[in-house]
Amino acid sequence: MDYYMLSVLVFVTALLIILYKDRKNIKRESVLLLRKTKKGKKLLIKIGTSFPRFWKTVGFISVVTCFFASVWMLYSLILQTQMLLAGKAELGPGILIPSVTQETVIGPGYFAVPFWYWIISIFVLVVVHEGFHGVMAAREKLRIKSLGWGLFFVIPLAFVELDEKRLRKEKPWKQLRIFSAGSFANFITAFVVFVIVVCSVSNLFTPIGIGYKSLIKGYPAEQANLTGIITGIDNYTIKNINDLNHALKQIGPGKKITIYTKTFNKTWRTKTFTLVTVQSPHTNESKGFIGISDVYNFLEIKPENKPYSGVIYFLFGRPGISLGLFDWLFLINLFVGLFNLLPLGPLDGGRMWEIVFKKITPKHFKKIMNTLSALVLLIIVLDFALVLV
Repeated sequence: MDYYMLSVLVFVTALLIILYKDRKNIKRESVLLLRKTKKGKKLLIKIGTSFPRFWKTVGFISVVTCFFASVWMLYSLILQTQMLLAGKAELGPGILIPSVTQETVIGPGYFAVPFWYWIISIFVLVVVHEGFHGVMAAREKLRIKSLGWGLFFVIPLAFVELDEKRLRKEKPWKQLRIFSAGSFANFITAFVVFVIVVCSVSNLFTPIGIGYKSLIKGYPAEQANLTGIITGIDNYTIKNINDLNHALKQIGPGKKITIYTKTFNKTWRTKTFTLVTVQSPHTNESKGFIGISDVYNFLEIKPENKPYSGVIYFLFGRPGISLGLFDWLFLINLFVGLFNLLPLGPLDGGRMWEIVFKKITPKHFKKIMNTLSALVLLIIVLDFALVLV
């Protein structure tokens, strides 16, 4: 029985039951299902009105950070288009969709993420994003009408409904602090997750071999079609990069060697490869060279942590093999936060740049913003077209 698929079906069924029982309080707007509430409003106001100087400083940092991020994201988007046109890009843009399997699937124009990683990451993303909009709005003494949750098809939503008419009349800096708050909160979330992973990995995992991202064309490893994690060379046990460097230095160039590797496909399998080392093209050292690039320590759970392997693998994934929840929390918060800052119409980035252009040229800001939004949208559509063709 596929328990993963079963868990997804149970979740979807439970969600449908909740929606049905609460149907009187749920409003349908086009393809959106929205459930407004006053719960949590007092908490946001309390947080936002506490330590006003602190939140003002955070707001300033947020605005500066988000403008830099917006420019960088636009530059990256243009650079990606150039690489796609030149046929040099390995990956293009993609829509993030849930998968009912435990495997991540990358295809033309989409990234299918395991359902539970997807649903938890999106939930955290929207709650943090909208929550911080609400906190900053409360700091600026802007009325919060309501907050709530909803669904866009199966995508979970959270929202904070502000007094839009009054918001547009506020001073530019107040508006900027509110609009930048959501993406900035996503960046903070990504940073916190990154710190958790960095601080936890050494306590949970230990290196068991050497991984590599690619084989250098024309060199022994590529000629031997080397695959798997390197765990040994002749009589040398290889657990980390230092072990690999020591073994190749002792062996030297022009020597026939046997490399032992392990590959993972539900279970570990051992393979052996025979090749002859060569002189390194990068140095004049008398160290053997086999032609692997971007090497890294391949990690496995420490023996004492084996009883908790299920939870550890779910949170951290299998380093070098698959991503875990923390990886997706980091990636989704970072890249959705960045995308939201593009100078495009309804996005927060678009609204921020509109405020700037309005301040610079009150007569022409709408025309400038419409033109810029159209160009950004055209680039995005072109990128997807290049990926799908």
